[in-house]
Amino acid sequence: MTSQDEPFVTPIESAVTDVPESLLSELKEILQRDVEQVIKITDATLEASSPTPVEPPVEADLSSSVIVIDDSVHETAATEFVEHNPILIVDQDEPDVRFEERRRKIERRERLKNQRWKLILGAGVTGVVVVVIVLASPIFKIHNIDFEGKVYTSSDKLDQAREMLRGQTIFSLDSGRVERMLSQDPWVGDVRITTHFPRRVVVEISERQPVVWFLGGDNKARIIDASGYVISVTVGRPTKYLQVTGTGPSLEAGAVADDVYRAAAQLFVALPDEIRPKTKELGVSVSGELSMTLTSGTLVRFGPPTNLQNKLVAVVVLLRRQDPAGLAVIDVSTGEPTVQPR
Repeated sequence: MTSQDEPFVTPIESAVTDVPESLLSELKEILQRDVEQVIKITDATLEASSPTPVEPPVEADLSSSVIVIDDSVHETAATEFVEHNPILIVDQDEPDVRFEERRRKIERRERLKNQRWKLILGAGVTGVVVVVIVLASPIFKIHNIDFEGKVYTSSDKLDQAREMLRGQTIFSLDSGRVERMLSQDPWVGDVRITTHFPRRVVVEISERQPVVWFLGGDNKARIIDASGYVISVTVGRPTKYLQVTGTGPSLEAGAVADDVYRAAAQLFVALPDEIRPKTKELGVSVSGELSMTLTSGTLVRFGPPTNLQNKLVAVVVLLRRQDPAGLAVIDVSTGEPTVQPR
């Protein structure tokens, strides 16, 4: 609405031809730039609408220090990511050749290790089978049995040893069992069994050495060795060994005599060669004192069976200085020798 107080202004009309020439030039330049921009936009739109499928770009987390770029990302975008990120891992379809080579080497080592263990196990089983076959083979069964050192060993024990040895091989022989059986004979002091390839066995027997003998309460003779071990019990009187006079215990073979008889046996073994042939007999009194009678009739009293070594030394020195034929008694029971002439 127009107020009456306002004056009326007549509009001024102008034709297009009245536009200044400078303004027209400026408008043409503006229009030309707009047309070129429209053309570029149109071309980009047509290219985007082409039938070739394009995968959408992967959105990258720019805050991460490791960027994974798939094959679909444009090469230019990958270059930009590399420039802005210190570490780049490219996911490729083809595997790493070095990784595959390492994997093949590991698999090869595992196969070789398994094969090696199989070979070791097979060799062990084969070895056991071979050993069993060898042990059971009749080629190595004992055929020849030789006994060495036997003089007084029981023939029954020897026959039993032969039966235990026959039928076994030299590899499966239980020699300890045979040795323990033979050691039950009182005459046997030690046994050693040796094998000789392929079928021979040698049994070495070390018999006990008889030293003296004494009569027991049953009037039977007990033959003992230097340790007092009763080797044999006989009805007759042995003539090969020195007698210990007196009545001793009635022991069985394999038993051990008491100290005084053991001391008598050790004394005889300790006699020097110059005195032993001159010794007639040894004696043990009821009180347990030890004595010796020479072939000259001289009586040597040793007393209790203690400190026998020093007592025997004193006797030897005295007999070297004096003729035993002129001596009736030599007493060393107190440690100091005293003599009683005839």
